Amino acid sequence: MFNTLKHASTRKALLAAAFFAIATSAFAQTPTEAQKSAIRSACRSDFMAHCSSVTPGGVEAYQCLAKNMSSLSSGCQTAVRAVEPASAPKTEAAPAAPKTEAAPKAAAAPATPKADSAPAAKPAATPAPKAAAATQPSSAQVAAVKSACRADYPKVCASVPPGGAAALECLEKNKAKVSPACEKAVS
Repeated sequence: MFNTLKHASTRKALLAAAFFAIATSAFAQTPTEAQKSAIRSACRSDFMAHCSSVTPGGVEAYQCLAKNMSSLSSGCQTAVRAVEPASAPKTEAAPAAPKTEAAPKAAAAPATPKADSAPAAKPAATPAPKAAAATQPSSAQVAAVKSACRADYPKVCASVPPGGAAALECLEKNKAKVSPACEKAVS
């Protein structure tokens, strides 16, 4: 009798854990409106080529793009990576990079509504290399990157949604193309 109760409670606990994991991952991968528009603009041709059988604009479309990450254009890959949760990076590149960038993305979310008028939401993630994954950037670091990279960001990273890890990654990859002040702020 005790074994029956023990097995029944174990099954219920496993079922509850599985349901929670599925529900959490579904909510964690829901992109914001800014991320959706970035994916729409950067992934139009990739979506038609790889995911035309999926209804556009939903979680299924995102999951299809994430599944086909290796065959997407670089701009589309960056836009899709910006949506990925920190616990489940799906990149083919170095797996440590998305984990490092996930903390700044969370820090960038509160800063984005305050800075909607400028393309400056991207700097919220930029101080991540200085601070590492465990530490979040200070408001002074965020402000420094915002002001230093305000003119460079639209020219160099136009296809990347501002704010978050993707913006930081773009600025770091294009250090040679940005102004010296922006390069210093990103470093």
